[in-house]
Amino acid sequence: MKFYNKDNRFKLLLTMILASVLMHSCYKERLGLDKISGGTWNPTLAAPIFYGDLNMSKLVEANDENWKEYPDGLLSLVYRGDTISDLADQIINFPDQSNDTTLAFVLPPNLFPGNSHSQIFLIESKFVTNSNERLDSILIKSGTLTIEITTNLNHNSSVDIIIPAMTEYGNTGQTFFEKVIIPYTGGTSTTVTKTFQLKDYFLVINKNGSNSNIVEEYIKVFVEKGNGSDNSPYTVSVKQTMSSVTYFQAFGYFNQHTLNISESSIAIGIFDNLHYSEIIVEEPILKMVFRNTYGLPMDMNFSKLYVEKEGVQKDILSSLLPTIPLNYPDFSNVGGYDTTNVTFTSTNSNIVDVVNFNPQKLVYEGTVLSNPTAAILPNFLLDTSGVNVSLELEIPLYGRALEFTLEDTTAVDFSEMFAWDDIESIDLNINTLNYFPMEAILQLYLADSNGVVYDSIFDSQDKLLEAATPGPPPDYRTSIPIHQMITVKMSNSKLDNLKNAEKMIISTTATTYDQGSKVVKIYSDYKISVELSAKGNYTKDY
Repeated sequence: MKFYNKDNRFKLLLTMILASVLMHSCYKERLGLDKISGGTWNPTLAAPIFYGDLNMSKLVEANDENWKEYPDGLLSLVYRGDTISDLADQIINFPDQSNDTTLAFVLPPNLFPGNSHSQIFLIESKFVTNSNERLDSILIKSGTLTIEITTNLNHNSSVDIIIPAMTEYGNTGQTFFEKVIIPYTGGTSTTVTKTFQLKDYFLVINKNGSNSNIVEEYIKVFVEKGNGSDNSPYTVSVKQTMSSVTYFQAFGYFNQHTLNISESSIAIGIFDNLHYSEIIVEEPILKMVFRNTYGLPMDMNFSKLYVEKEGVQKDILSSLLPTIPLNYPDFSNVGGYDTTNVTFTSTNSNIVDVVNFNPQKLVYEGTVLSNPTAAILPNFLLDTSGVNVSLELEIPLYGRALEFTLEDTTAVDFSEMFAWDDIESIDLNINTLNYFPMEAILQLYLADSNGVVYDSIFDSQDKLLEAATPGPPPDYRTSIPIHQMITVKMSNSKLDNLKNAEKMIISTTATTYDQGSKVVKIYSDYKISVELSAKGNYTKDY
């Protein structure tokens, strides 16, 4: 069982071993070998190189975003993905509104010049929606109201536009009121156009359960009689256009819409660079968290939910699928969210089979349907409303591996790292104390620039680590570490091949305790104590 794809503890151990071999090149200078002159000297030098512990706790601490530790110290690897649905302002928006009204205006008989007369008209306009939504109210984020007035009045006049249902949002609460001045300059008609910005206006459309989407407004026509004749009846044409309206908040019933959850994938790194006969994980868990800021009922449907390995897919099956009803915030939580938590376990899904497929990634895609039952309920939304989908695949370090091989290739250049003519051989002693219920064999392959292997560092397949014995269930905790000591001799031919190597392939073959036949658990306090020492044989001519 491999426990972390980037900082795998075997890689750490191998790196230390390799580093210890490289470090021996500084011994000659440190011990003053370059100061000896005269004759031929064949010293045998032994020196400690490294002593330390490879701790799971340190590995977890360095990469805590991928680890979960339970109170008893049991570790799990966690792989997360996060995506969000279409936002409300991408799905629910409103078309431009237009209303043309022609009013008839009559001056009273015998009205003297300098006197005035006014008349108030009530008009109604329908607020049109794209998908037959019922819009009760809207807090406008941006929008423009353009008013164009054309009249044949031959006297100075003005037109007041009053929309009682549209008020400034905030402390003032002032009703929308705008005056358009129409001076008479001669001619048969006069046209005046004014534009007003609607940001931060709150427009109430339907009240008391109405679903008409009707907006009422008052138009007051005021005329100051001049010296011209009374040509009553006059006409006042009012053309209003509300364009490019966006919203901060909207309330009503917004019908059914489909929101997309675009395809996303989560890389599952635990199985990277591995060759294995079988890895069996106990009790994996897939968690889903849906964070919904839409104030309306929604159903989540997955069109894709599977894992993949080398192009082969395996579907995640569950009694909880395919439709997941989502919780949503109520009117006491406008601007907030509600969450829905779904957990796939061995009791309600095939998640155990899915993880033991040893996949490389998890893929998901789907849609969210608003108001899925079509029941007309009060809805609300914000322009930023969305459904955030978070997936978390938890793979506990609890299971068994019959055999697996971890391989990695790295470019190397040892050509100038050593005084090659002075080295006859090196004996590398590797002394380990292992608390893990795992055993491992190490090999380092030397290769050319094309990756063609021509030699290996180790001649035998000695175990680098002997497995510690796990305790009884349910903890399976080891208590007594296992000691192992091996010696690797690097002769002239090995050193020559090391000098010419351009790539090194690190290969570790391992199994869990008792050749993978027993279940094990990995805890945060497990460690490998490592002591490395080297005995170098040098030749110095003068």
